[in-house]
Amino acid sequence: MKRILIIEDDEAIRAGLCRSLASDTMEAVGAEDLASAAQRINAQQFDLLLLDCNLPDGNGIDFCRELMRRMTIPVIFLTVRDSEIDEVAAFRAGACDYVKKPFSLMALRERIAALLERTEKRSDLYADRRYRFDFASLDFFVDGERVYLGSTEYKLLAVLVKNAGNVLSRAALTDALWEGGEELNENALSVTVSRLRGRLGEKSISTIYGLGYMWVGDKT
Repeated sequence: MKRILIIEDDEAIRAGLCRSLASDTMEAVGAEDLASAAQRINAQQFDLLLLDCNLPDGNGIDFCRELMRRMTIPVIFLTVRDSEIDEVAAFRAGACDYVKKPFSLMALRERIAALLERTEKRSDLYADRRYRFDFASLDFFVDGERVYLGSTEYKLLAVLVKNAGNVLSRAALTDALWEGGEELNENALSVTVSRLRGRLGEKSISTIYGLGYMWVGDKT
């Protein structure tokens, strides 16, 4: 089931959107300000945000910009601000769409469905509460800070993340990283894993003794 977060201070609009967008395949959760939105995002995984620009405790565009530094999530702005300057600022902050109030609920549903479908088709993105990886652009962030990976570290991370939750044997990882891996020093994989842990955090990759390694990310 998909889960969207509606960040809107107008209670009537927020409640109406939660009711209208909820379905058998969609859960709609409301937040009245940025502080409560941040708490919900830290506690739950969301597939999409509907975000107002004007909120009691801050600016939605600034919030979006900061959020994109530490995770990848589709954002649709839903706002009364109709100036081109605000719209451009929202897109530069990382928004995927900008819908002006008043809006058509039917059209909004279609925008949400189309955006979720496009996002689902991308297999080169990974995000949780600590990590945001874009394997297409080679952008890697840990707690909002960019980290730089060597080519072998990048390959190892890509294989582990693609198989997140599954244990990969040392032999399988060696074959994936190096052709003719049997000729390598047996410590080559251990050294690469150690370097990657040094950049991402020790607990991001779990050692399953006697079996291999597994990407766990922020689930520790």
